This record gives sequence, structure tokens and C-alpha cells, in this order.
Amino acid sequence: MVRRICCIACFLIGVLWSGRGQVAWQDPRLPDEGAVLYRSLPNVPVYLSGGRVAQLSEFWEARPMLLVFVFSRCAGICSPLLQSLRKTSASVGGVGDAYQIVVLSFDPRDTPEQLLKRFEASSDMPAHPGWYYGTVAPKHLRQLMDATGFWYTPIANTDQYDHPGMIVAVRQGRIVRVHVGGSVSPAQLRALLREMRGDPVRSYPLPDANLAFRCYRYDPLTGEVRWDWGMLALFAPPLVGFPLALLSFQLGRRKRLHTASDVCASP
Repeated sequence: MVRRICCIACFLIGVLWSGRGQVAWQDPRLPDEGAVLYRSLPNVPVYLSGGRVAQLSEFWEARPMLLVFVFSRCAGICSPLLQSLRKTSASVGGVGDAYQIVVLSFDPRDTPEQLLKRFEASSDMPAHPGWYYGTVAPKHLRQLMDATGFWYTPIANTDQYDHPGMIVAVRQGRIVRVHVGGSVSPAQLRALLREMRGDPVRSYPLPDANLAFRCYRYDPLTGEVRWDWGMLALFAPPLVGFPLALLSFQLGRRKRLHTASDVCASP
């Protein structure tokens, strides 16, 4: 009976502990990529600087597209995100040729010229072909927000908005990847570009802060997969539990044999 209880306890501990390596906590306010993946974007008019009006489909039909939502008076995440994207895209290369970047304001008070002046002037890098700044009508913005999962909320007594930093990767009018955060690394951008080209990408890591352990790490730069500490957490409990159960069985067996020999030796 004791042996059976020990075996069951070891098994349950192994299952529960190994599961800890795969449980991630996610802020419910962050956009949910799984809910919008492969959705079609609405083909809405985009108002660009110089008075030009273009359908959004003109961008994604020409080449894959990164879509970013910002507003010109943003004192928070907008500038750091665009600065990071500008530097990373210059480092990785291909913008304007292999893909393009469309930056849209969600603030109805913005104009394309304000966006262009605000974010080009704040950058220490020269303007690059393949970057477009524009606005959309409120009803069309709502359609884009519904399709992408983007949201914004006015902050009371200020001219600011609470909103996520978000880059939407689009191929042929469909969402193929959503990046959320205040910056984008070369590895992350390359993974986005591979997805936008239609190349297979086997795995994307979740942010380190969300996981206690990982079973493996995938490097989108090389395609290399490396085992991580989570794999140890997955297999260590059963490996430890089995010897303990075996030891418990052997001790119980010896005790029974010893008891039996005492009974046989009794007159």
C-alpha cells in the first residue's frame, strides 16, 4: 500500500512540475495574435502626405507590408518603437525592395504631414524609401482595429492614449504575424520577414519574463533548436521518482522477506 502511494505521488509531482515549464502568464490587455492570425485586412483608403490617397491593397499587392499604429503627440512607446524598427530594418536591409512599412495614426486630429514631421524629424537616420506615413477615416480605423486586435484608450486629463506597441506583418492582405513590444530586434524582424515571404518558421519564443523554463530555444537567424532548462524540468521528476519508487519497492520486499524468515524460524 505504501509503495503504491509513493508511486502515485511521484507520478503526480512529475506531471505537475514538468507542466510549470510551459505555463505562461499573458497580460489580457495585450493583443492576442492567435485571435487575428490569417485574418484579411480591410481594403481602406489611406491618406498620405502631399494629398495622395491610396488603397491599403496597393501596398500589400506590391510587396509584403509591416503595419504600425502610432499618433503624432505620443510621449510614450511610439517613438522608441519606430526608432527601433528604423535602425533594425536598416541593419537587416530589404525595406523598400523586399517589404515596406506603413505607419498609420489612430488619432483623428493627426494629419499625414504631422506624422511625417514628427517621426522623421525625431529620427537620427535619413528617410528611406519604403516608409509611408498616413491616416485613415475613423470608420475605417475601426475596421482595421477589429481586424488586427489593436486598441487605444484616452488617458484622463491628458492628450495621450494608452495603447500597445504593435507591428502587424501582412502578406497578400492577410495577417501572418503580430509583434508586440516597445522594440524589435534583428532576430525578431528576420522572423517576421521570413513569415511575410512565406518561408516556414518552426517556432517563436515567448518573452523571457513570462516563462519560468523553456523546453527549447529556437534561433530564427540560423534555424537552430537548442534544449533549455525546461527539458530538465520535464524529465527530471520521473527520472528521480522512478528510482525512489524502486527503492521503496525493494525496501518493502526485504522487510517482507525478513518478516517471513522470522516467522519460519520461530518454534
